[in-house]
Amino acid sequence: MRRQGAVAVLTLLFVQGVLSSLVFAQTTIIPSLTVSERYDSNIFFVPKSLLAPGSKPEDFITSVPAQLNVTHEGSLISGSLFGTGIVTKYLNNPSRDFIGWNVGGRLDLTNAATQVSQRITSLSVRGSYRSTPATTGFGAAGGGLGTGFGSTSGGVLEAGQVTNRASRQIYNLGVTGGYQLTGLTTLNAAYDFTRVSFGEQDAQSGGVTNTLFDTTVHRGTTTISTRISLRDTVGATAAMSHFIQEDSSGISGSGSFTTITETLNWSRLWTQQLRTTLKGGGSLKLPVGSDIPGQSTKSQLVPTVSATMTYTSFSDELRDVGASDGLPSLAGSLAPGGIVPPGAYTATMSYRFSLVPSIAFGAGPLKTHVVGIIATGGITSKLSGQVGMNYSHGTRSAPTSTFDTIGLTAGARYLIGPVLASLTYNWLFFSREADPSLSSQSTEYEFSKKMVLLSFSYAFMSPSFFREGISFPSGGGAGSSPSGDGSEILRKE
Repeated sequence: MRRQGAVAVLTLLFVQGVLSSLVFAQTTIIPSLTVSERYDSNIFFVPKSLLAPGSKPEDFITSVPAQLNVTHEGSLISGSLFGTGIVTKYLNNPSRDFIGWNVGGRLDLTNAATQVSQRITSLSVRGSYRSTPATTGFGAAGGGLGTGFGSTSGGVLEAGQVTNRASRQIYNLGVTGGYQLTGLTTLNAAYDFTRVSFGEQDAQSGGVTNTLFDTTVHRGTTTISTRISLRDTVGATAAMSHFIQEDSSGISGSGSFTTITETLNWSRLWTQQLRTTLKGGGSLKLPVGSDIPGQSTKSQLVPTVSATMTYTSFSDELRDVGASDGLPSLAGSLAPGGIVPPGAYTATMSYRFSLVPSIAFGAGPLKTHVVGIIATGGITSKLSGQVGMNYSHGTRSAPTSTFDTIGLTAGARYLIGPVLASLTYNWLFFSREADPSLSSQSTEYEFSKKMVLLSFSYAFMSPSFFREGISFPSGGGAGSSPSGDGSEILRKE
């Protein structure tokens, strides 16, 4: 009883502290509604030749995401929260109709932490959840509803693996913090928890089922960075990742493996518009036994490399103008994007080679090369355009298999009064080839699909909601979690 009383008192004191900070804070609540129509040439994400007789891969899909966006700016605590319900209807496949949920939030505790120590440079917590029957394999690219390619984040679940339509739940929780060691050196640390779990396939995938693996990721990272000149920052990153995998059907059992990664980092600001970041090192996969075929392997050391180049024409003055509208900074979600000022543009290119977990066809470590390119520009005061591309090549051993994935996106956004109209074209190609000695049947698995999406979005109580003043984090990590899983950026794909 005493323990319960103490907990109650502490809880009351905490709530009192939060409420007292709200008195001097600003909280903004903005509901938004989107209505979209999409043509999809292959809703099942599988080769059409493998579909059951009578399957209708081509379809027209109507989606209505209703979203509530909440932001809070206080003297000690600030953050954002969104919740979205998505109603989706299929014209030719009404049995695939579904209602999905996307929720997420971020809490910035930096100001509160500096009350303890002025050396604390950052402290934040974030979390997200989404349910969806299909993903593009690269995460969302910061272009809004239906823009699925161009992501430059480095997430372990964004390595280009594409599998058949199946219900899936994706969770993410992360904590990050920074500490000023000296005037020029900072220490950053982060912990990320990510889980993807798969559900029923048969009624979703047109009769085509693949072996899918529920995957849990625990990842901890520490990075030390030193500014050696006005333009250059160098440092080192140490990371440990533990992957737990289980056959979603319960047939093949479960297994796990662990990697330790060390990299040296160099970031340089070449001009006010051009910045590059290079990371290079190695990943050691520790030996772990497993009852999943192909996952019980010896230790393995592989190189790991990543490079990112960003060019932006935004000037400091333009950034100041965009931020002066007093608009909230929202963390991704289903937000359809914004209108970029005319003449302003930004382009990001990235490449990475790393070890990630294979979540389909076979479990265990997967070597992947991933490329991402995305460019966004303002054409007029009401019209913006975006193009994006992703490419991935993955290799898995024991048994040997390879895959290649290509995704292309082109889109435009136009502001019609308070309504944002968005037209997007996506094209996806996926090819997988397994060791021919393991099967007497064809070992090639290949398909392509195209998607055309038209959407209209309206934000209540905020006529300037879609102007560039709002910060929509995007793949380069941009607004992504330190683990690079991009889970803050949740878009319906």
